[in-house]
Amino acid sequence: MLPKVHALILGMIKERPINPYEITKLLDYIHINDWFPVAASSVYATIRNLQQKGFITGTVKKDGNMPEKTVYSITEAGEKEICDTLMAYLGSTDLDNSKFNIACIMLCHLEKEKVLEILRQRLIQLRGIAGGIRGQIDALKASGRVPVTGISAVRHNLYLIEAEITSTEELIADVERDTTWNHFLTLDTKL
Repeated sequence: MLPKVHALILGMIKERPINPYEITKLLDYIHINDWFPVAASSVYATIRNLQQKGFITGTVKKDGNMPEKTVYSITEAGEKEICDTLMAYLGSTDLDNSKFNIACIMLCHLEKEKVLEILRQRLIQLRGIAGGIRGQIDALKASGRVPVTGISAVRHNLYLIEAEITSTEELIADVERDTTWNHFLTLDTKL
């Protein structure tokens, strides 16, 4: 599974051949730093790493009097890696919001029916976790030995899982209604 920055950048390269400068501009355009800080230096380092692993290839291009630039494209190995990573991020029930957000903004890299299958499985797991936490809260209350602050901490985890359940239910409904399935970050973005 790819690290988050790698997944984000490889997903953007999967959408269309792109150069590092365009990637940094696109990240600014979508306000990525509001929920997942990515420094410009990380973009360049990540691209080097992705290229070393064989997930992308670079082609030097020259347009008129402009300086040369390297435009990166995804390889077959990169295609497999980004799809595997996005499926893992999407199905994960850990509370790492940035992984789930990255998977959400890149859903269209996956087959729609596969996305729905993963999300439905995630929903089942989340509901099971919520039930377990509810049982834990009941047991803690019944024991009479746990202070209210301890129960509050466990209840907080329940609220986080319930929010994940709601988000997942809404995303399933959105995906089911979607008729175009081509919501790429780079689509029609003029940078």
